Amino acid sequence: MEILESIILILSLLIIANIVSHYFVSIPPSLLQIAAGILAALFMHVKIYVDTEWFLLAFIAPILFNDGNNFPKRELWKLKGPILGNAIVLVVISTLVGGVFVKWLIPTLPWATAFTLVAVLSPTDPIAVQSIAKKAHIPDKLMHLISGESLINDASGLICFKYGVAATVTGMFSLKDATIDFFHISIVGALVGAVMIWIFNGVRLYLMNQGVDDSILHAIIQIIIPFIIYYVAEDIFDVSGVVAVVIAGILNISSNRNLSSFTPEIKMVTSRTWDLVVYVLNGIVFVLLGIEIPFAMEELVHNDNINTIGALFLAFIIWIMLVVIRAAWSYVYSTFSKNGDNKIVLWSKSRLDDCLMSGISGVRGAVTMVGVLSLPMTIKGGAPFPSRTLLLFLASAVIIFSLLGATILIPLLTKNSAPVAYRGNTFVSDEDDDEDDDEDVPVIVKLTQAEANRVILDKTIKKLRGEMDDGDTAVYSSVIGEYLQDLRNLSIRNHNPKMASHQISKRRVKSKKDAELWDICFNCELEAIEELYVNHEISDDAYDIANRKIAKYKKDIVHRRYNSTVEFFLSYFRRTYLQIRRWFYRSVKYDDIKQLNQDSIKISTAGAKRALAKLQELSQSDNEGFADNLIYIFQRHYEDRLELLQGKYRGRTPQFSGDRAALEVKALSYQRAFVQDMLEQGKISKATANELRQNINYSEEVINIGTD
Repeated sequence: MEILESIILILSLLIIANIVSHYFVSIPPSLLQIAAGILAALFMHVKIYVDTEWFLLAFIAPILFNDGNNFPKRELWKLKGPILGNAIVLVVISTLVGGVFVKWLIPTLPWATAFTLVAVLSPTDPIAVQSIAKKAHIPDKLMHLISGESLINDASGLICFKYGVAATVTGMFSLKDATIDFFHISIVGALVGAVMIWIFNGVRLYLMNQGVDDSILHAIIQIIIPFIIYYVAEDIFDVSGVVAVVIAGILNISSNRNLSSFTPEIKMVTSRTWDLVVYVLNGIVFVLLGIEIPFAMEELVHNDNINTIGALFLAFIIWIMLVVIRAAWSYVYSTFSKNGDNKIVLWSKSRLDDCLMSGISGVRGAVTMVGVLSLPMTIKGGAPFPSRTLLLFLASAVIIFSLLGATILIPLLTKNSAPVAYRGNTFVSDEDDDEDDDEDVPVIVKLTQAEANRVILDKTIKKLRGEMDDGDTAVYSSVIGEYLQDLRNLSIRNHNPKMASHQISKRRVKSKKDAELWDICFNCELEAIEELYVNHEISDDAYDIANRKIAKYKKDIVHRRYNSTVEFFLSYFRRTYLQIRRWFYRSVKYDDIKQLNQDSIKISTAGAKRALAKLQELSQSDNEGFADNLIYIFQRHYEDRLELLQGKYRGRTPQFSGDRAALEVKALSYQRAFVQDMLEQGKISKATANELRQNINYSEEVINIGTD
């Protein structure tokens, strides 16, 4: 009963704090949550004891998994050097230098405890500055760096924190054993996270393949994934659950709107569910922090060695130290890192300003608070954990100082201002269109939902094709191609729901016409390969590999030997193997591999061009053997291949993405108008119209999520 009462009380305090934050937008919500906890402790005498193991499982696992899931992966690769430097080297330097400094400041603090404090202060929280990035004009590169390092330094900082706690509790520490153990638990933990998320991804994709598309079910699966992975890594394999959930989050099938395997409803519900979970967990952490502060202050008041004012001054000095270390590291790294002209400039005022902003932007947040609240009460032998209340007070004060520093100083440095939010505080509630709940008017129902959906898609395609000449052809072609695939899949689903898919596939042919068209395209690719080989443009090995690959595709089209379940998992294993091989090839630069890759690009490009020419010929002829939509879909397949090979697909500009999103929203507005027309004409019932509108709303919400 006490646990239930505590949960209700904390959630109530969280709700009150966030309601107040809407009226005082200049005050960060996290500070109001801390204040709510302080008031509850002072006037309601609330005291909550936290168990280390379940606290880490309940808060660390979902928060870090969500961070990994939303990780800017492209920016990680571009800024891999400074990100890894900040996330690993800077954490180690901060822990060592900061630990010595804290020991000098507080001589009575044990060495292991001093290092433990600085280690738990290492993880940064990028969400605290993301909300002011646009208005305050923080450079994009700096924001990407902060976002990238935060995820990895959460793991490295907490691992260092773990060793500090272990040394304090046991009184023993071996650098050699710690180094070996660090690499063991990190590498094996990463493998555990990668393997388990691969299994979960496969299960989710298989459920979708079998028609199990319950959005609530998929959201629940997503929520329990980090808890299971963290538990398995920590309790079964005895490795780092932090690293495991971080890697799992990065490799997880996210709610990205471009991921066509899941319906818009699943992606929207999953995304909003995660927003809610992180919002609540983050708020609980800061409310608990507020509850703990008065008790820490009370013990400090009765401490002869240090008082509350002195502890606040120490926390301020520690925050300044962390800012200086971070800014100095950024300046040294940026000075000696590679630049365009290969010149080293030791002094630069603009670089100093950027590095100072980087230091101030290293705001401490939820992960730091989760770590410090998980400090054990006792050490080996039953004695109290040394200076636990002091560590809790100093960590919470440093968090507050870093938050206030970012809130006040960053706008001054950038000549602008805006409110600050923490992880989870960027939640935006849905604004669903409320339909009038009038009594149904008897109408003559002529179309089912599936039939009406087909009509709407067909009208939308015609409308977009009519506008195509007046707009960006590439953008319109991309959106029209996606609608044609949806239209085709809708037709397939009516005959065999398990065969529905958003893309054509060489390995999974859905109809006889598909097989015939694939055979024509494959013959074109074989002609292109032969021409390249005759002209001595490709090697013998590349020629043999390409011919064998296409021969296998053609054989699989004629002889389908597996049922749908076996076929799905074989395809899933094959995709995984190819992905791993691509990663391996990127890291191993042998001349023969490079030559094969170059020849493969030539072969794929020539084959795609030859197939496109044939498809264009078929589309312009009077051949009634193939539907126009099917030919168009095949054309889009080969056009996408060419874009990928020519580097256009991955490098699509933000302008293209923005124009495409705008056109998608415009197309959805057409669909709403078509739904209203059919409703007024009596072709569909009001219930069907509401279902169609709801699906359109889901699609629009997914687009908005993708552009946030």
